[in-house]
Amino acid sequence: MTELKNKSSDLQSANRDQLVSKMKENKKYILILVGVLILVAIFFFVDFKKNDVIEVPVASPENTLKISDEQAKQIKWGPVKTYDFQERKEAVGIIDFDRNKTAEIYSPYQGRINRVLVNASEDVKKGQVLYTVVSPDAAQASASLLSTAGVLKTSNETLKRAKELYEFKSISQKELELNVSDQQTAEANYIAAKKTMYLFGFTDSEIEEVLKGRKVDVELNIRSPINGRVITKNAAPGQLVQPGVAPAPFVISDINKLWMVANVPESEVPYYRIGQNVIVNVQAYKDRLFPGKIVYVGDSIDPVTRRLTIYAALDDKDHELKPQMLAGFTIELTKPETWPAVPLQALVRENNGLRSVWVTNNGTDFKRRLVRIGILQADLVQILDGLEPGETIALNKALFLSNLYSVTH
Repeated sequence: MTELKNKSSDLQSANRDQLVSKMKENKKYILILVGVLILVAIFFFVDFKKNDVIEVPVASPENTLKISDEQAKQIKWGPVKTYDFQERKEAVGIIDFDRNKTAEIYSPYQGRINRVLVNASEDVKKGQVLYTVVSPDAAQASASLLSTAGVLKTSNETLKRAKELYEFKSISQKELELNVSDQQTAEANYIAAKKTMYLFGFTDSEIEEVLKGRKVDVELNIRSPINGRVITKNAAPGQLVQPGVAPAPFVISDINKLWMVANVPESEVPYYRIGQNVIVNVQAYKDRLFPGKIVYVGDSIDPVTRRLTIYAALDDKDHELKPQMLAGFTIELTKPETWPAVPLQALVRENNGLRSVWVTNNGTDFKRRLVRIGILQADLVQILDGLEPGETIALNKALFLSNLYSVTH
């Protein structure tokens, strides 16, 4: 029994020795692996440092920084310039016809279209006949004109004879006065009938033609009230037309003047007023800007969209803009004012929320300076305080300089 215990003890001792030996061997391998990893890490670190050398500047006085000549090659520096800044608002709208120079041409009386004299897209002059309408009202007016003209002619001849007879005492004063009264009544009726013809749109020459030709079934000439272009044509021969019943046979608009219609948020209502300058751009002409002025500011807010409608008048003599084009526009709220201006890359936002620039005289020695900024326009930032025009600063890589500065402070 004692011998068996001794053998078991020897076996356990041998196992411990073997386990310790394996642990030492594993520890050796682990150390070798760690060494290899360290060498690899050193290799990559050295390679990274070789390819991306960042020279850390030595500590310098507060808010100053000196960089190496190699680092200075990355910095663009130059004088602070000026720019005319002005407060603006951006919005989106559409191009539309000038509603003050657009007319829907209806017939003033019921009838049927007899002739159509112009086509869509044609330019017309004020007073030009667009189409003619045969109207029973016009026929009645022309018949009344002919009737009163005949009565007036007879009354004039009768009065002439009455005056001759009165001179020879062949008729009494009362009979002469009666003839004068009849002639005046006939003349008044003729003038009223003629004015009715004017209301139908007849000119003096056309009235003379009716009288000479004794025409009763006449055409009404429907004329354009403005110079412009036919933008809509719904007229056709034989079509029945009535005053004010849509669609209008013709729509004429002066396309030299267009409007930009926009709806701006209720919160921006105080910014807009009639007469403000507007700069409009459209996708079709990305490199073009079209100037205009606000001509209308709505008197009420749309209760659904909570927006205000404004109109801006645009000049388009080359007819490049088309109604219903989507347009962006910039409204000038204030007059331009000249201020120092720096590129956006010249500014750094500090941890306290302020902005800073790096001032230099030679491109290697820099001093940080806090500035107060305004608005951003044309990729330039308005400097309200802290810089004067002509001072030289780092125009780019300002964040790079701040990071270098933070390494040593």
